[in-house]
This record gives sequence, C-alpha cells and structure tokens, in this order.
Amino acid sequence: MSRAMQIGNSIRKLTKIFNATMGKDLKEIGLTTPQIATIGQVYFERKTIGQISECTQLSYSTVSGIIDRLERDGWLERVRDESDRRIVWIRRTSKIEAVKEKLHFFQESFYENLLADLNQEELDTIIRSLDLLTTYLEKKVEEKT
Repeated sequence: MSRAMQIGNSIRKLTKIFNATMGKDLKEIGLTTPQIATIGQVYFERKTIGQISECTQLSYSTVSGIIDRLERDGWLERVRDESDRRIVWIRRTSKIEAVKEKLHFFQESFYENLLADLNQEELDTIIRSLDLLTTYLEKKVEEKT
C-alpha cells in the first residue's frame, strides 16, 4: 500500500472515530452533524448565511434550511444589521450554553482525557504532522478553485 493510501486510510479512520463520538453527543440533544457545524460557525461571532455557507462548504440553500430549523428550535436567531437592514446576521442563543457540557467534543478536557496516555514528544509530533497535512491540503484545495 502506498504512503498516500496509508494517509488516506488514517484520515478515514480518524473521521469515523470522531463522527462516532460526536454522533452520540448530538443524538442526546437532537442535533445533526451539519447543524452542529453551522452552530460552530456562529459560536464565537455572528455571521451571515453566505459566510456560514462558505466556511462549511454547504450550499447557501442548504445552510438557509439548516438555520430555519435551528431558529425554529431555539438554537440560533436571525438579527438585522442596525446600520444596513439588508444584512441579516445569524447568532447563537443561550440554549447552546445550556447544553454545552453535553457536547464533549467542544471541551478541552475531552481531548486532554482522550490523549492523556501520549507523552509530550508524541503530542508534538502529532501536532506538527496534522499542521503540515492541513496546510498542504488547504493549498491543494485552493489551487483547484
């Protein structure tokens, strides 16, 4: 098996592990992966639907539908810009804070516990390798667009 294929297999395995962990948390509170990705985009700062769409790489209409459901269920709200009424901001509501503890993958302690058996050198190697891979793949994606 080529090294590139080994990397691809590792990425798939990691994604599967992360999605399984995340799926359990999301099922408990009734959210889907695209919904939590959308919430994650506005967790620290408000954004427009277009900005969320760009960051999540989901179509504008898909993001709009997700936001409709999240707004209906009280997770997010739409707020018109005070200086330009044409701009509609999406921001989180306090409901997210109420369930934050149930979302283990958003907590630093989750990752600390998960990786507790690795020594500092191993952690540094993983960080460097993931940074290298992320930077490389981002450049490759940019070249294609």
